[in-house]
Amino acid sequence: MAGKGLLLKSLLRTRSQNVQRICLRTFLTDAYKCDTEWKGRLNNPLLEKLKNENFYGELLKKFQTDGKASAIDVDLFSTFVLNELHLEDLETITKKFRRCPNTVHALPSTGHSVIRTYLEFKNTDTLMRMVDDRLNYGLFLDYYLSNLLMDSFLKEDNFRDAVKVAIQLMLQEEFDHPITSYLALYSCYGYLNKPQPEPWDPQPKPKPVEPVEEVKVRVDYIREPFFDDHFDLVQPHHLIGKTLVGFGKHLLRQSPDSVAYTSLLLGWTLFEKHEKVIETLDTILGSTSKPYLFKEGLDRCKKAVHEWSNPPEGFLDNYNSRIHQLEAGGFIVHDNVSDILRQRIKDAVSKHENHDIQQQKERYRLWEQQREEEIQRQAQAIERRKRLAILEAKKKDLKDKEEQLYFFDNLDEWELRHEEKILQKEMLLKKEESRGKKISAKLQRQAEEDAYYPPEITVVRKQK
Repeated sequence: MAGKGLLLKSLLRTRSQNVQRICLRTFLTDAYKCDTEWKGRLNNPLLEKLKNENFYGELLKKFQTDGKASAIDVDLFSTFVLNELHLEDLETITKKFRRCPNTVHALPSTGHSVIRTYLEFKNTDTLMRMVDDRLNYGLFLDYYLSNLLMDSFLKEDNFRDAVKVAIQLMLQEEFDHPITSYLALYSCYGYLNKPQPEPWDPQPKPKPVEPVEEVKVRVDYIREPFFDDHFDLVQPHHLIGKTLVGFGKHLLRQSPDSVAYTSLLLGWTLFEKHEKVIETLDTILGSTSKPYLFKEGLDRCKKAVHEWSNPPEGFLDNYNSRIHQLEAGGFIVHDNVSDILRQRIKDAVSKHENHDIQQQKERYRLWEQQREEEIQRQAQAIERRKRLAILEAKKKDLKDKEEQLYFFDNLDEWELRHEEKILQKEMLLKKEESRGKKISAKLQRQAEEDAYYPPEITVVRKQK
Protein backbone atom coordinates (compact mmCIF):
# COMPACT_ATOMS: atom_id res chain seq x y z
CA MET A 1 0.00 0.00 0.00
CA ALA A 2 2.87 2.36 0.82
CA GLY A 3 4.43 1.69 -2.59
CA LYS A 4 1.11 2.36 -4.33
CA GLY A 5 0.72 5.57 -2.35
CA LEU A 6 4.16 6.78 -3.39
CA LEU A 7 3.44 5.86 -7.01
CA LEU A 8 0.11 7.72 -6.91
CA LYS A 9 1.79 10.80 -5.41
CA SER A 10 4.47 10.66 -8.08
CA LEU A 11 1.88 10.45 -10.85
CA LEU A 12 -0.13 13.30 -9.38
CA ARG A 13 2.99 15.42 -9.00
CA THR A 14 4.01 14.71 -12.62
CA ARG A 15 0.52 15.53 -13.82
CA SER A 16 0.45 18.78 -11.85
CA GLN A 17 3.84 19.71 -13.29
CA ASN A 18 2.60 19.02 -16.82
CA VAL A 19 -0.55 21.04 -16.23
CA GLN A 20 1.53 23.86 -14.75
CA ARG A 21 3.86 23.70 -17.75
CA ILE A 22 0.95 23.91 -20.19
CA CYS A 23 -0.56 26.82 -18.30
CA LEU A 24 2.75 28.66 -18.17
CA ARG A 25 3.43 28.23 -21.87
CA THR A 26 -0.08 29.13 -23.05
CA PHE A 27 -0.19 32.91 -23.27
CA LEU A 28 -2.65 33.58 -26.11
CA THR A 29 -6.14 32.13 -26.30
CA ASP A 30 -7.39 30.04 -29.19
CA ALA A 31 -9.48 32.99 -30.34
CA TYR A 32 -6.27 34.90 -31.09
CA LYS A 33 -5.56 32.58 -34.03
CA CYS A 34 -8.74 33.75 -35.84
CA ASP A 35 -8.99 30.28 -37.39
CA THR A 36 -12.60 30.68 -38.52
CA GLU A 37 -11.87 33.89 -40.41
CA TRP A 38 -8.60 32.53 -41.77
CA LYS A 39 -10.20 29.35 -43.12
CA GLY A 40 -13.03 31.44 -44.56
CA ARG A 41 -10.67 32.46 -47.38
CA LEU A 42 -11.17 28.97 -48.84
CA ASN A 43 -14.87 29.63 -49.47
CA ASN A 44 -14.15 30.94 -52.93
CA PRO A 45 -15.41 29.24 -56.12
CA LEU A 46 -12.28 30.34 -57.97
CA LEU A 47 -10.08 28.38 -55.56
CA GLU A 48 -12.18 25.27 -56.12
CA LYS A 49 -11.62 25.65 -59.84
CA LEU A 50 -7.86 26.14 -59.47
CA LYS A 51 -7.51 23.01 -57.33
CA ASN A 52 -8.47 20.89 -60.31
CA GLU A 53 -5.88 22.51 -62.59
CA ASN A 54 -2.10 22.36 -62.73
CA PHE A 55 -1.80 25.85 -61.30
CA TYR A 56 1.79 25.30 -60.16
CA GLY A 57 2.83 24.23 -63.65
CA GLU A 58 1.13 27.25 -65.19
CA LEU A 59 2.91 29.61 -62.80
CA LEU A 60 6.28 28.03 -63.55
CA LYS A 61 5.59 28.36 -67.26
CA LYS A 62 4.87 32.08 -66.82
CA PHE A 63 8.13 32.60 -64.95
CA GLN A 64 10.06 30.72 -67.62
CA THR A 65 8.48 32.41 -70.64
CA ASP A 66 7.69 35.92 -69.37
CA GLY A 67 10.08 36.09 -66.42
CA LYS A 68 7.23 37.15 -64.13
CA ALA A 69 3.76 36.29 -62.84
CA SER A 70 0.94 38.46 -61.57
CA ALA A 71 0.67 39.21 -57.87
CA ILE A 72 -2.87 37.86 -57.66
CA ASP A 73 -1.85 34.50 -59.17
CA VAL A 74 0.90 34.08 -56.57
CA ASP A 75 -1.50 35.13 -53.81
CA LEU A 76 -4.09 32.58 -54.92
CA PHE A 77 -1.47 29.85 -55.11
CA SER A 78 -0.28 30.60 -51.56
CA THR A 79 -3.88 30.53 -50.37
CA PHE A 80 -4.92 27.04 -51.41
CA VAL A 81 -1.77 25.10 -50.45
CA LEU A 82 -3.54 22.55 -48.29
CA ASN A 83 -1.04 19.71 -48.49
CA GLU A 84 2.37 19.38 -46.89
CA LEU A 85 3.72 17.98 -50.17
CA HIS A 86 3.16 21.38 -51.83
CA LEU A 87 5.34 23.34 -49.39
CA GLU A 88 8.40 23.01 -51.65
CA ASP A 89 6.32 24.33 -54.55
CA LEU A 90 5.23 27.26 -52.39
CA GLU A 91 8.86 28.05 -51.53
CA THR A 92 9.84 27.92 -55.20
CA ILE A 93 7.05 30.25 -56.29
CA THR A 94 7.70 32.66 -53.41
CA LYS A 95 11.37 32.92 -54.31
CA LYS A 96 10.75 33.36 -58.05
CA PHE A 97 8.10 36.02 -57.42
CA ARG A 98 10.37 37.91 -55.05
CA ARG A 99 12.99 38.22 -57.80
CA CYS A 100 10.63 39.26 -60.60
CA PRO A 101 9.50 42.83 -61.45
CA ASN A 102 5.95 42.27 -60.19
CA THR A 103 7.12 41.82 -56.61
CA VAL A 104 6.46 45.53 -56.04
CA HIS A 105 2.73 44.75 -56.52
CA ALA A 106 2.71 41.93 -53.94
CA LEU A 107 -0.49 41.78 -51.90
CA PRO A 108 -0.13 42.06 -48.10
CA SER A 109 -1.99 38.78 -47.70
CA THR A 110 0.61 36.78 -49.67
CA GLY A 111 3.43 36.81 -47.11
CA HIS A 112 0.92 36.33 -44.29
CA SER A 113 -0.48 33.28 -46.08
CA VAL A 114 2.96 31.75 -46.66
CA ILE A 115 3.96 32.14 -43.00
CA ARG A 116 0.70 30.75 -41.62
CA THR A 117 0.81 27.82 -44.04
CA TYR A 118 4.29 26.75 -42.91
CA LEU A 119 3.28 27.23 -39.27
CA GLU A 120 0.18 25.11 -39.77
CA PHE A 121 2.24 22.19 -41.08
CA LYS A 122 4.92 22.76 -38.38
CA ASN A 123 7.72 23.09 -40.93
CA THR A 124 9.39 25.70 -38.76
CA ASP A 125 13.00 25.05 -39.82
CA THR A 126 12.23 26.02 -43.41
CA LEU A 127 9.96 28.86 -42.29
CA MET A 128 12.62 30.55 -40.14
CA ARG A 129 15.20 30.14 -42.89
CA MET A 130 12.89 31.88 -45.35
CA VAL A 131 12.01 34.64 -42.88
CA ASP A 132 15.70 35.29 -42.25
CA ASP A 133 16.44 35.46 -45.99
CA ARG A 134 14.51 38.66 -46.65
CA LEU A 135 16.24 39.38 -49.95
CA ASN A 136 15.18 36.15 -51.66
CA TYR A 137 11.75 35.59 -50.06
CA GLY A 138 10.52 38.97 -48.80
CA LEU A 139 8.67 37.63 -45.75
CA PHE A 140 8.32 40.27 -43.04
CA LEU A 141 6.70 39.75 -39.65
CA ASP A 142 4.10 42.10 -38.24
CA TYR A 143 3.07 42.20 -34.57
CA TYR A 144 0.22 39.73 -34.99
CA LEU A 145 2.32 37.11 -36.78
CA SER A 146 5.18 37.61 -34.32
CA ASN A 147 2.88 36.96 -31.37
CA LEU A 148 1.35 33.95 -33.07
CA LEU A 149 4.75 32.45 -33.90
CA MET A 150 6.36 33.07 -30.52
CA ASP A 151 3.35 31.73 -28.64
CA SER A 152 3.30 28.58 -30.79
CA PHE A 153 7.04 28.01 -30.35
CA LEU A 154 6.98 28.61 -26.59
CA LYS A 155 4.21 26.06 -26.14
CA GLU A 156 6.58 23.46 -27.59
CA ASP A 157 9.63 24.70 -25.63
CA ASN A 158 11.13 25.75 -28.97
CA PHE A 159 13.06 28.69 -27.54
CA ARG A 160 15.43 28.80 -30.52
CA ASP A 161 12.78 29.75 -33.07
CA ALA A 162 10.96 31.97 -30.57
CA VAL A 163 14.09 34.04 -30.03
CA LYS A 164 14.67 34.14 -33.80
CA VAL A 165 11.29 35.85 -34.13
CA ALA A 166 12.38 38.36 -31.48
CA ILE A 167 15.59 38.96 -33.45
CA GLN A 168 13.58 39.72 -36.59
CA LEU A 169 11.61 42.33 -34.64
CA MET A 170 14.90 43.86 -33.48
CA LEU A 171 16.19 43.99 -37.06
CA GLN A 172 12.95 45.70 -38.13
CA GLU A 173 13.19 48.00 -35.07
CA GLU A 174 9.62 47.28 -33.99
CA PHE A 175 9.26 47.40 -30.19
CA ASP A 176 5.93 49.15 -29.63
CA HIS A 177 3.42 46.34 -29.07
CA PRO A 178 3.18 45.38 -25.36
CA ILE A 179 2.42 41.68 -25.92
CA THR A 180 5.17 41.40 -28.52
CA SER A 181 7.75 43.17 -26.35
CA TYR A 182 7.28 40.93 -23.32
CA LEU A 183 7.02 37.76 -25.43
CA ALA A 184 10.29 38.71 -27.13
CA LEU A 185 12.08 39.32 -23.81
CA TYR A 186 10.67 36.09 -22.40
CA SER A 187 11.94 34.22 -25.47
CA CYS A 188 15.42 35.70 -25.05
CA TYR A 189 15.70 34.71 -21.39
CA GLY A 190 14.15 31.33 -22.16
CA TYR A 191 16.76 30.55 -24.80
CA LEU A 192 19.63 31.71 -22.58
CA ASN A 193 18.39 29.41 -19.81
CA LYS A 194 17.54 26.51 -22.09
CA PRO A 195 19.15 26.77 -25.57
CA GLN A 196 17.10 24.22 -27.42
CA PRO A 197 16.54 22.73 -29.89
CA GLU A 198 20.03 22.42 -31.31
CA PRO A 199 21.69 23.37 -33.55
CA TRP A 200 21.07 27.10 -33.96
CA ASP A 201 20.93 26.83 -37.76
CA PRO A 202 19.30 23.50 -38.74
CA GLN A 203 19.36 24.40 -42.45
CA PRO A 204 22.71 26.14 -43.02
CA LYS A 205 23.53 27.69 -46.35
CA PRO A 206 25.82 25.49 -48.46
CA LYS A 207 29.37 26.76 -48.60
CA PRO A 208 30.48 27.93 -52.06
CA VAL A 209 32.66 25.44 -53.88
CA GLU A 210 36.18 26.76 -54.13
CA PRO A 211 37.86 26.33 -57.52
CA VAL A 212 40.65 23.80 -57.71
CA GLU A 213 42.82 26.08 -59.82
CA GLU A 214 43.54 29.72 -59.15
CA VAL A 215 41.12 31.98 -61.01
CA LYS A 216 41.96 35.62 -61.62
CA VAL A 217 39.08 38.01 -62.14
CA ARG A 218 39.56 41.57 -63.33
CA VAL A 219 37.57 44.07 -61.24
CA ASP A 220 37.14 47.81 -61.59
CA TYR A 221 37.88 48.52 -57.95
CA ILE A 222 38.12 46.67 -54.64
CA ARG A 223 35.33 47.30 -52.16
CA GLU A 224 36.36 48.29 -48.68
CA PRO A 225 35.15 45.85 -46.00
CA PHE A 226 32.03 47.14 -44.26
CA PHE A 227 30.18 45.82 -41.20
CA ASP A 228 26.98 47.63 -40.23
CA ASP A 229 26.67 45.98 -36.77
CA HIS A 230 23.01 45.28 -37.47
CA PHE A 231 22.03 43.25 -40.52
CA ASP A 232 25.54 41.78 -40.77
CA LEU A 233 25.36 40.17 -37.32
CA VAL A 234 25.53 36.37 -37.44
CA GLN A 235 26.66 35.26 -33.97
CA PRO A 236 23.63 34.08 -31.93
CA HIS A 237 24.74 35.79 -28.70
CA HIS A 238 25.39 39.06 -30.51
CA LEU A 239 21.92 38.91 -32.09
CA ILE A 240 20.24 38.04 -28.78
CA GLY A 241 22.26 40.74 -27.02
CA LYS A 242 21.20 43.45 -29.43
CA THR A 243 17.60 42.23 -29.17
CA LEU A 244 17.73 42.60 -25.38
CA VAL A 245 19.22 46.07 -25.81
CA GLY A 246 16.46 47.14 -28.22
CA PHE A 247 13.57 45.98 -26.05
CA GLY A 248 15.36 47.11 -22.86
CA LYS A 249 15.71 50.65 -24.21
CA HIS A 250 12.02 50.64 -25.15
CA LEU A 251 11.04 49.62 -21.62
CA LEU A 252 13.33 52.28 -20.14
CA ARG A 253 11.45 54.99 -22.04
CA GLN A 254 8.15 53.72 -20.62
CA SER A 255 8.97 52.62 -17.08
CA PRO A 256 12.60 52.24 -15.96
CA ASP A 257 12.48 49.14 -13.79
CA SER A 258 14.51 46.05 -12.99
CA VAL A 259 13.51 44.19 -16.16
CA ALA A 260 14.59 47.09 -18.36
CA TYR A 261 17.98 47.67 -16.68
CA THR A 262 18.78 43.95 -16.40
CA SER A 263 17.91 43.43 -20.08
CA LEU A 264 20.01 46.43 -21.11
CA LEU A 265 23.07 45.35 -19.12
CA LEU A 266 22.82 41.72 -20.20
CA GLY A 267 22.26 42.79 -23.80
CA TRP A 268 25.36 44.99 -23.98
CA THR A 269 27.36 42.22 -22.31
CA LEU A 270 26.29 39.54 -24.80
CA PHE A 271 26.80 42.06 -27.60
CA GLU A 272 30.38 42.57 -26.30
CA LYS A 273 30.15 46.36 -26.23
CA HIS A 274 32.65 47.14 -23.49
CA GLU A 275 32.08 50.88 -23.23
CA LYS A 276 28.29 50.45 -23.14
CA VAL A 277 28.56 47.92 -20.30
CA ILE A 278 30.52 50.39 -18.12
CA GLU A 279 28.19 53.23 -19.14
CA THR A 280 25.11 51.19 -18.13
CA LEU A 281 26.65 50.28 -14.76
CA ASP A 282 27.45 53.93 -14.09
CA THR A 283 23.88 54.90 -14.99
CA ILE A 284 22.48 52.34 -12.55
CA LEU A 285 24.84 53.42 -9.75
CA GLY A 286 24.15 57.11 -10.32
CA SER A 287 20.36 56.81 -10.55
CA THR A 288 18.37 58.48 -7.77
CA SER A 289 15.55 55.93 -8.08
CA LYS A 290 18.01 53.11 -7.25
CA PRO A 291 16.97 50.58 -9.95
CA TYR A 292 17.44 46.96 -9.00
CA LEU A 293 19.09 44.21 -11.02
CA PHE A 294 18.07 40.56 -11.02
CA LYS A 295 20.77 38.31 -9.60
CA GLU A 296 20.01 35.78 -12.35
CA GLY A 297 20.81 38.33 -15.05
CA LEU A 298 23.86 39.70 -13.22
CA ASP A 299 25.32 36.20 -12.81
CA ARG A 300 24.90 35.61 -16.53
CA CYS A 301 26.66 38.92 -17.23
CA LYS A 302 29.60 37.90 -15.05
CA LYS A 303 29.87 34.56 -16.83
CA ALA A 304 29.74 36.20 -20.26
CA VAL A 305 32.40 38.79 -19.35
CA HIS A 306 34.83 36.13 -18.15
CA GLU A 307 34.30 34.23 -21.43
CA TRP A 308 35.41 37.21 -23.52
CA SER A 309 38.55 36.33 -25.42
CA ASN A 310 40.28 39.72 -25.45
CA PRO A 311 38.71 42.43 -23.24
CA PRO A 312 40.26 45.93 -23.38
CA GLU A 313 43.06 46.76 -21.00
CA GLY A 314 41.74 47.85 -17.61
CA PHE A 315 38.16 46.82 -18.37
CA LEU A 316 37.97 43.96 -15.88
CA ASP A 317 39.18 46.15 -13.02
CA ASN A 318 36.58 48.83 -13.78
CA TYR A 319 33.88 46.22 -14.26
CA ASN A 320 34.60 44.30 -11.06
CA SER A 321 34.73 47.49 -8.97
CA ARG A 322 31.30 48.56 -10.21
CA ILE A 323 29.83 45.11 -9.67
CA HIS A 324 31.16 45.20 -6.11
CA GLN A 325 29.46 48.58 -5.57
CA LEU A 326 26.16 47.15 -6.87
CA GLU A 327 26.33 44.15 -4.58
CA ALA A 328 27.37 46.22 -1.56
CA GLY A 329 24.77 48.90 -2.23
CA GLY A 330 21.82 46.53 -2.25
CA PHE A 331 21.03 46.85 -5.95
CA ILE A 332 20.50 43.09 -6.40
CA VAL A 333 17.16 41.25 -6.05
CA HIS A 334 16.69 37.48 -6.15
CA ASP A 335 13.38 37.41 -8.04
CA ASN A 336 13.01 35.27 -11.15
CA VAL A 337 12.92 37.46 -14.24
CA SER A 338 11.05 34.82 -16.26
CA ASP A 339 8.26 34.70 -13.69
CA ILE A 340 7.89 38.48 -13.78
CA LEU A 341 7.86 38.52 -17.57
CA ARG A 342 5.28 35.72 -17.60
CA GLN A 343 2.95 37.76 -15.41
CA ARG A 344 3.46 40.86 -17.54
CA ILE A 345 2.62 38.87 -20.67
CA LYS A 346 -0.63 37.74 -19.07
CA ASP A 347 -1.49 41.32 -18.11
CA ALA A 348 -0.70 42.60 -21.61
CA VAL A 349 -2.77 39.81 -23.18
CA SER A 350 -5.78 40.62 -21.01
CA LYS A 351 -5.57 44.29 -22.07
CA HIS A 352 -4.69 44.08 -25.76
CA GLU A 353 -5.75 40.65 -27.01
CA ASN A 354 -9.33 41.59 -27.98
CA HIS A 355 -8.11 44.64 -29.87
CA ASP A 356 -5.61 42.52 -31.83
CA ILE A 357 -8.26 39.95 -32.66
CA GLN A 358 -10.73 42.52 -33.97
CA GLN A 359 -8.03 44.28 -35.93
CA GLN A 360 -6.87 41.04 -37.56
CA LYS A 361 -10.42 40.00 -38.45
CA GLU A 362 -10.89 43.35 -40.14
CA ARG A 363 -7.66 42.81 -42.07
CA TYR A 364 -8.84 39.42 -43.27
CA ARG A 365 -12.08 40.95 -44.52
CA LEU A 366 -10.17 43.76 -46.21
CA TRP A 367 -7.73 41.34 -47.85
CA GLU A 368 -10.59 39.19 -49.14
CA GLN A 369 -12.23 42.25 -50.65
CA GLN A 370 -8.91 43.37 -52.13
CA ARG A 371 -8.37 39.91 -53.63
CA GLU A 372 -11.82 39.93 -55.25
CA GLU A 373 -11.21 43.39 -56.71
CA GLU A 374 -7.83 42.32 -58.06
CA ILE A 375 -9.35 39.19 -59.63
CA GLN A 376 -12.02 41.28 -61.31
CA ARG A 377 -9.43 43.78 -62.53
CA GLN A 378 -7.25 41.03 -63.97
CA ALA A 379 -10.25 39.36 -65.61
CA GLN A 380 -11.20 42.68 -67.22
CA ALA A 381 -7.62 43.17 -68.44
CA ILE A 382 -7.61 39.69 -69.98
CA GLU A 383 -10.95 40.36 -71.66
CA ARG A 384 -9.66 43.70 -72.97
CA ARG A 385 -6.56 42.04 -74.45
CA LYS A 386 -8.73 39.42 -76.15
CA ARG A 387 -10.92 42.10 -77.71
CA LEU A 388 -7.88 44.05 -78.90
CA ALA A 389 -6.45 40.88 -80.45
CA ILE A 390 -9.74 40.27 -82.27
CA LEU A 391 -9.77 43.87 -83.54
CA GLU A 392 -6.18 43.61 -84.74
CA ALA A 393 -6.99 40.37 -86.58
CA LYS A 394 -10.01 41.99 -88.23
CA LYS A 395 -7.96 45.04 -89.25
CA LYS A 396 -5.32 42.81 -90.81
CA ASP A 397 -7.96 40.80 -92.64
CA LEU A 398 -9.58 43.98 -94.02
CA LYS A 399 -6.18 45.31 -95.11
CA ASP A 400 -5.42 42.08 -96.97
CA LYS A 401 -8.79 42.20 -98.72
CA GLU A 402 -8.26 45.85 -99.64
CA GLU A 403 -4.87 45.05 -101.19
CA GLN A 404 -6.44 42.25 -103.22
CA LEU A 405 -9.31 44.43 -104.46
CA TYR A 406 -7.13 47.40 -105.45
CA PHE A 407 -4.07 45.43 -106.58
CA PHE A 408 -4.19 46.50 -110.26
CA ASP A 409 -4.96 50.12 -109.35
CA ASN A 410 -1.79 50.25 -107.24
CA LEU A 411 0.37 48.13 -109.56
CA ASP A 412 2.99 50.85 -110.07
CA GLU A 413 3.31 51.33 -106.35
CA TRP A 414 3.73 47.59 -105.79
CA GLU A 415 6.49 47.43 -108.44
CA LEU A 416 8.36 50.32 -106.77
CA ARG A 417 8.13 48.58 -103.39
CA HIS A 418 9.43 45.38 -104.96
CA GLU A 419 12.41 47.19 -106.50
CA GLU A 420 13.20 48.90 -103.19
CA LYS A 421 13.25 45.55 -101.43
CA ILE A 422 15.63 44.11 -104.04
CA LEU A 423 17.96 47.12 -103.66
CA GLN A 424 17.96 46.80 -99.90
CA LYS A 425 18.89 43.13 -100.13
CA GLU A 426 21.74 43.90 -102.54
CA MET A 427 23.11 46.62 -100.25
CA LEU A 428 23.00 44.26 -97.27
CA LEU A 429 24.88 41.62 -99.24
CA LYS A 430 27.57 44.14 -100.27
CA LYS A 431 27.99 45.27 -96.66
CA GLU A 432 28.35 41.69 -95.49
CA GLU A 433 30.92 40.97 -98.21
CA SER A 434 33.02 44.05 -97.42
CA ARG A 435 32.85 43.28 -93.72
CA GLY A 436 33.92 39.71 -94.40
CA LYS A 437 36.88 40.93 -96.52
CA LYS A 438 37.97 43.30 -93.74
CA ILE A 439 37.75 40.54 -91.17
CA SER A 440 39.66 38.09 -93.37
CA ALA A 441 42.36 40.72 -94.11
CA LYS A 442 42.69 41.45 -90.41
CA LEU A 443 42.93 37.75 -89.59
CA GLN A 444 45.55 37.25 -92.29
CA ARG A 445 47.58 40.19 -91.01
CA GLN A 446 47.34 38.86 -87.47
CA ALA A 447 48.47 35.42 -88.64
CA GLU A 448 51.45 36.95 -90.42
CA GLU A 449 52.40 38.87 -87.27
CA ASP A 450 52.09 35.74 -85.16
CA ALA A 451 54.22 33.74 -87.62
CA TYR A 452 56.98 36.36 -87.74
CA TYR A 453 60.11 35.64 -85.79
CA PRO A 454 62.81 38.33 -85.55
CA PRO A 455 66.24 37.33 -86.91
CA GLU A 456 68.97 36.43 -84.48
CA ILE A 457 71.70 39.03 -84.20
CA THR A 458 75.25 37.74 -83.82
CA VAL A 459 78.28 39.87 -83.12
CA VAL A 460 81.20 39.26 -85.47
CA ARG A 461 84.55 40.29 -84.11
CA LYS A 462 87.28 41.41 -86.50
CA GLN A 463 90.54 39.57 -86.33
CA LYS A 464 93.59 41.65 -85.69
